[in-house]
Amino acid sequence: MFGLVTIKLGDLCSIKVGNKPKEINSFGNYEYINAGTSNSGYTDVANAAGDCITTPSRGQGGIGYVGYQQNAFWCGPLCYQIRSLTDKLLNKYLYYYMLSNKEYILGLKHEGGVPALNIKELQEMPIKLPTLEKQERIVRILDKFDKLVSVISEGLPAEIELRKKQYEYYRDKLLSFEELKNEESRK
Repeated sequence: MFGLVTIKLGDLCSIKVGNKPKEINSFGNYEYINAGTSNSGYTDVANAAGDCITTPSRGQGGIGYVGYQQNAFWCGPLCYQIRSLTDKLLNKYLYYYMLSNKEYILGLKHEGGVPALNIKELQEMPIKLPTLEKQERIVRILDKFDKLVSVISEGLPAEIELRKKQYEYYRDKLLSFEELKNEESRK
């Protein structure tokens, strides 16, 4: 129905863990992504191409996080890089799909000591695969929403700060009773 098939992630993608770079800097050409959740520094070389999904392989608090790396980066030892092996699956579609199935990924987490995500279990994750045209449409729509949300979240703090200042101004004016003083002095 609707050209939709379900295939295991491991049948569609390569899933590899990274390694530690020789040198981590506070600046550089490539982001160092370790545990998949955020930038852990920079390197002068990359070990992973862009257009790639990342998710933590182990560590506290990160299992279940799904990231998308648009540009080349250094993939660390606590991070899986996931990349489509077929032209029938867009990496960006897979990113959004995995993001919407975060609970499934969390269900794969092994506790005890350091939480971990087993690669063999991750490879079994079922992926609903629509036609390439539908994937492209889904990605276009979700990219627009993602951009809109990031613009709002960037602008919202500034707007909140302006409204707070406006509130404080009117509060102070109202409570200073300047208008009442001016009215009484006019009488």
